[in-house]
Amino acid sequence: MILDMFSEEDIKVVVSYLPVWEFFFSMHVLSNPEHHVSRQKWVQSKEKCLPELVKEIRNLKTLTNEWILIIDSEKWSEIRQMEIIEMIRYFRKKNIYQWNHWVKETTGNEMTRKERDRILNVMEAYYETVFRKEEMILRPYLIRVIQNEKRKCQAEGLWNWIGKIHTRLQVEETEIIYLKNHEFKYKKKELNTVFLTVSTFVYPHLWLFKHRQELEVVKGVIVESIESDIPEDLVQIFKVLGDKTRLRIIKLLMQNVCTTQELAQKLEISEAAVSKHLQIMWKADLVHKNKKGFFVEYEFKEDMINYIPYKFYEMITI
Repeated sequence: MILDMFSEEDIKVVVSYLPVWEFFFSMHVLSNPEHHVSRQKWVQSKEKCLPELVKEIRNLKTLTNEWILIIDSEKWSEIRQMEIIEMIRYFRKKNIYQWNHWVKETTGNEMTRKERDRILNVMEAYYETVFRKEEMILRPYLIRVIQNEKRKCQAEGLWNWIGKIHTRLQVEETEIIYLKNHEFKYKKKELNTVFLTVSTFVYPHLWLFKHRQELEVVKGVIVESIESDIPEDLVQIFKVLGDKTRLRIIKLLMQNVCTTQELAQKLEISEAAVSKHLQIMWKADLVHKNKKGFFVEYEFKEDMINYIPYKFYEMITI
C-alpha cells in the first residue's frame, strides 16, 4: 500500500505500509521467538490460545526459511504492495510447477504438492484466526508511524535517515554497508528506488532486501517493554561451545558426517556420553540428524558458525 512518493538525488523513495511483509515477519517471530525479545508477550499469548497452530508454524520453519521465503525472494517485488488475502489467492492460483519455479531459484530446492498446500493452509489459517484482527489494529498505528518517519526522512535527508535505522547499517559517501554475517556493500549510484517502511516485528534484526536497483529499508518499532535482553538460542549455542568434548565433536563433524558409534570410537568415550552431547547440540540447532538403518548420522551445520559473531553482535547492541 503506497502512502507517498518523493525523489532525492535521482532516487525515487516509495513510502509504503506493507501488510504482507508484517504478516510473514510475525510468522517468523512465532517460528523463532527467542531472539525477538520485544515481542515475547505477544508470542506467549499466541502459544497459550493457539498451541496447535503455533506448533505447525514452527514445524514448517525449515521449508519456509523461517517464513521469510517469500519476502526474501525475487517474487517479493511483484507482491510487495498486495493485501494479505490478495497474496494468498495469488499463490493459490499457481500450480506446483509455477510455485517450484521461483522456490528453486530462491532456495535451490523444490517442494512437493503436499508441502506447498500445507504451507498455504497454515498461512490462511493464521490469517483468519490471528492476523486479520491484529492487522486491523496495527494498520492505522503503523501508517501514522510511517508518515512520521517520512517527514523525518525528508527533513534529515534520505541517507542521514537510513544511517539511523540500525547500529549495523552504515552509510558512507558512495555506498551503504550492511553488517550481518559478513559485509554487504551497495553503491548509491546503482540504486534508483528505495522502499521505506516500518515493522513491529523486525527488531532486533537488520533487514536487508536488495533486488536489481531496488533497496528496501525497514525500521523497527518497539511496542513491548523488553524484559530479557539475552536470547535463549544464543545461550544454547554458547553452552555447546563452552565444553571441550563438544568442541572436539564439532571438529570431527566438520570433517565428515558421523554416527554416534563412530564418534564414541574416535573420542574414546561411551556412546551414552556422545549421545548426551549430541542432544545438547541438536537443541541448539547446530547439527542435523538423519536415521540410516539402525544408525543415526549427525552432520554439523557449518553455516551456523558464520552467524555466531552476527548473533552475538546483535545481542550486545540491543
